[in-house]
Amino acid sequence: MNKKKYFKSINKELFKGFNRLYWFLYTEFKYYYFKYKFKDRNESKQYKISLLLPSRERSKKFKRMLDSLISTCSNISRIELLILLDTDDKEKILYESILSNKKYSNLNHKIYLNNLSSHAKRNNFLAMKSVGDILFPINDDITFISKHWDKEIDNEFSKVVNQPYCLWVDSGQKYLYLHSDFPIVNKEWYKKLGYIGSEFFNFWYLDTWICDLCHRSKKFLISKKIKLYQYSAHTIKEEVDNTHLKNIKDDIPLKDKIIWNETVGQRIKDARLLV
Repeated sequence: MNKKKYFKSINKELFKGFNRLYWFLYTEFKYYYFKYKFKDRNESKQYKISLLLPSRERSKKFKRMLDSLISTCSNISRIELLILLDTDDKEKILYESILSNKKYSNLNHKIYLNNLSSHAKRNNFLAMKSVGDILFPINDDITFISKHWDKEIDNEFSKVVNQPYCLWVDSGQKYLYLHSDFPIVNKEWYKKLGYIGSEFFNFWYLDTWICDLCHRSKKFLISKKIKLYQYSAHTIKEEVDNTHLKNIKDDIPLKDKIIWNETVGQRIKDARLLV
């Protein structure tokens, strides 16, 4: 390695280290600032929470997620679960059968059928149908770990009423202050942007786009009290299925990476709407 490449590599690593330190300190300070600011107040509101779930031929994973949802939620009656399936989904009847079980009777749910070409478009469709104050895009391959996670959502969003904000939860990522796999937004955020996910992409980057807007606008909080676990097909061989294979075919992740690099200007523009 020549000197030019060596110093370029060193500068890159120094920048990465500074970036991590900055966001670690910023998010930790912000968390304790809000904690101190609201510690003597009893102003926690109870919000209607809309869970947005596009799915395809994953009824078994859906049931696993659903069981964790009802076993950890403190007030299931205020949860709205909106599910989107493709019109040709072979497991549509299985989804309906699962939801017909009486143990899910207190869960307000709705299945929509529509053929949309990307993950973001599916989430945007469900967001448009939602009535919740809080919009929480989820996957069928997650489980809810934390008890009373819905109360924690109440506590955090009660600190930022009447302004667009995003809440990051812990799904096991290495640097919690750099990225959230499942960011949650309030209705004010959605109204300012007019979307949940950017529709530039073939499939990926819904969460990454949201997190980038968070960093640019600084309109986000981190909750270490809300934990999810994702049975990711990227790391767990047994979780690979036809839906996952469809999402990675034809170099879709690589194509979306190129789109990501080309759309920085749009992210800057959209982040300004949130400030």
